[in-house]
Order: sequence, then C-alpha cells, then structure tokens
Amino acid sequence: MSMDSGGKIIWAKHAEIQQANIRSLVDQEVKDGERLPLAVKDMGACEVYPQTIAHNPNGRFVCRVYHQSLQLSLDQS
Repeated sequence: MSMDSGGKIIWAKHAEIQQANIRSLVDQEVKDGERLPLAVKDMGACEVYPQTIAHNPNGRFVCRVYHQSLQLSLDQS
C-alpha cells in the first residue's frame, strides 16, 4: 500500500491494483475509528502479485516491485 502527499492511496488486492482518494472526504463528517466510505477505482491487473508498491515523492509515478522485476507507471487518476 502507498499514499502520496495528495491523498491518493494505491494498494494491491491479490493481482488487482486499486486506488482511492481520501481528499474526496473533505465535506463529510467522519468519527474516529469509523470506516471511510471511499470510492475505489480499479487500475488493472498484474500477472504476478506485487511485493511492494510505492509512490514517487512528487506523486506522479508509481513503482511496483515483483519477485525479480520492477515496473514504473504513471499514476492515472
């Protein structure tokens, strides 16, 4: 799982890559410990389960590390 400075969260659920944005919750009242009602966006699937997902500090690129390979991609929001 990775979150950039803009509030975008990217995670892998098995081989599926998904994304949510917590900035969409600005207008909602959320109590401490409550589940966040995030709108999840499917980013696609991988052939292999990623071991690590990380954002570049500028938030534009996402790095996915597999067993012995590395994949860089643009964060398409």
